[in-house]
Amino acid sequence: MFKVDFIIFGQGLAGTSLAHSLDFKNKSYIIIDNCSLGTSSFAAAGIYHPISFKRLLLSWKSNLLIPFAENFYKKIELNLNSKFLKPHNLFRIFSSIEEQNNWLSKVADPIYKNYISESNKELNNNSIKFPYDYGKVSSAGRLDVSKYILESRAYFLKNKSIRIENFEFQSIKRLSNGFNYKDISCNHLVFCEGQNYVKNPFFNYLPSKPSKGETIVIECDQFPELLINKGCFVYPLLKNNFLVGATYKHNDLSHKNTKEAREELISKLLNIGDFKFKIIQQKAGVRPTTYDRRPIVGNHPEINNMHILNGLGSKGVMFAPYFSDQLIANIYEGEQIDSEANVRRYSKKHFQELKNP
Repeated sequence: MFKVDFIIFGQGLAGTSLAHSLDFKNKSYIIIDNCSLGTSSFAAAGIYHPISFKRLLLSWKSNLLIPFAENFYKKIELNLNSKFLKPHNLFRIFSSIEEQNNWLSKVADPIYKNYISESNKELNNNSIKFPYDYGKVSSAGRLDVSKYILESRAYFLKNKSIRIENFEFQSIKRLSNGFNYKDISCNHLVFCEGQNYVKNPFFNYLPSKPSKGETIVIECDQFPELLINKGCFVYPLLKNNFLVGATYKHNDLSHKNTKEAREELISKLLNIGDFKFKIIQQKAGVRPTTYDRRPIVGNHPEINNMHILNGLGSKGVMFAPYFSDQLIANIYEGEQIDSEANVRRYSKKHFQELKNP
């Protein structure tokens, strides 16, 4: 029997980040994943920033999450001798005079001064339309999620800390102080299987509101090499290649590209400016989102040492490092998991209803 501290089920954004966090704490682990390229992590845009543009508010805990995430990914880059994080300023094009006025009022607010500022002629491009001006957002950027996961996978394979196979719930055997899974013995199990947590027999009581997202990659020689947002984001990849996204749909949870999403993104793109472009790629994925848009982190309500790290949604790049660390601190140091992210927020109602229908 092979002994480790943790078995991690799933090597998407959550499972990968948890494994690296365990490395930092000198804890041993085995990841079980079938390494499919059809998961939401491989379709994730990876854009992060601190502002909720709809109401022009700071995103939940962004003042903590973004610095933590950036430092975390930089450590991984050093460990793997790679680059997959790219900080950027983001330029938000205003849609109305009301949005412009709201922005200018927030610029003067001490809470926002480190995150947003007025325009300074950065969008000096005849192809971009900004009749109501634009503002600049700092503490933004992009994680190349696919590269992060694939290069981490190579690292895990080299260290023999991942098994490429489907995981089988029936092979989990509970012990007095841990679990056996096939030929592996562990102290803790952590489920990081993305939207599939609704099929997990241990956590299927949890509510879920998955959302499908689609992106396109365009080729264009008229667009500035900047991260721009207005109805959608446009992010510079290789020279003259740009990532555009993303859509949000709850009624179609397939991983198939759709004409509807492509046309939606084209319409939003043309609302930013007048330029010619060619679509060279389209991707679709299903985000493991929750009704309250908060992650799901913590221990099973009845089974000790069985945990979940999931529900990261569209802010997974920001959530994954922080809540991986918090879960480990909860396990070993008794640190409380944030009440808005703690899986216990669902236990009283949803778990008890499942047990006593």
